[in-house]
Amino acid sequence: PAAAMLGRRISHHHNSMARKDLLRGLILVALLCAVSGQFFVNLGDKKKEGSGEVDTRAAGGAGGSDVGAAGGAATDQATQLLEDWTAFIKWFRSNGGIISSKLTVKVRNGRQGVYFKERMRRGETIVSFPRNLRLDEKTAMKGKAGHIFQRLKNEDAFPDLIVILHLVHERSLGKDSFWNPYFKLLRTNYNNIMGLTEPQMKTLLRRPGCENTYNLGVMMRRTFNNFYEFYKKNVETWAPPEFLFSRDDLMWGFNTLVTCGWGQQGGNGDKLMVPFSDIPNHRRESAQKASNRGFISAAKEYQAGEELTFDYGLLNDAVLAYYGQPTPDCRGLKR
Repeated sequence: PAAAMLGRRISHHHNSMARKDLLRGLILVALLCAVSGQFFVNLGDKKKEGSGEVDTRAAGGAGGSDVGAAGGAATDQATQLLEDWTAFIKWFRSNGGIISSKLTVKVRNGRQGVYFKERMRRGETIVSFPRNLRLDEKTAMKGKAGHIFQRLKNEDAFPDLIVILHLVHERSLGKDSFWNPYFKLLRTNYNNIMGLTEPQMKTLLRRPGCENTYNLGVMMRRTFNNFYEFYKKNVETWAPPEFLFSRDDLMWGFNTLVTCGWGQQGGNGDKLMVPFSDIPNHRRESAQKASNRGFISAAKEYQAGEELTFDYGLLNDAVLAYYGQPTPDCRGLKR
């Protein structure tokens, strides 16, 4: 995927040093959506160590909560997940998209993924993306709250902050949002580097192989703080009640855009979200390469019960920083 830069357009309220620092630091890859992991891991854990492969979890259904609970709770979650998936497929197709009927979602060993219900031959269409299902600045401008986003743009708000506020606002609408079937497959919380305290960040820096992850985390935190500061000083003072959000609300939007966002075609740095392109799990060197345009066909023959994974081109540093998923390079923190 094309590289993406968070916070390309800096407000005139920021000095030139902050502008240069932000622009240098925040070139990011287009990313997988809503992956969850355990950031605080025991350094003695040998699981996946030396494997050279990162296999992350995709979006949690039923609001994105972790799955794998015992007994009736697990059954209820699985039922809700299938209902959410069915609603998403119906919504996606009704808006011009195509998703193979051979796909389903299920939980295996506490890990949610997209699986094949039956055999798929190489070359068969997995998904075709409709052009109108792209959540970005343009869709924000076209919505009922478009006048608010137009004012933000006129006041030189960060382009990605506009998308973040668009996400948070649509999420607050619940069933009244056009995007609700998609949002129900997004996580409600993230266990990633944004949740670490400063002492924990310093501990991470001292861990073997974790320097790059630490540096990426510093950039992410600085970017979010710039976004939040701009919102408090330049938006909250005049925003209508439906646009008064908490820091946690904006943090959710930031994490969602980072983990789901793609760089706009043309490399201008602004980000957008494309439903389904971010749902299958990431697997390094998967036969399927991630895409958010046109269609994706099967790169090999799949058997019933096999999982559909995408190679999103993620570096291990990003996997740990964005999703809290330990990698062979950096195991994270010891609880």
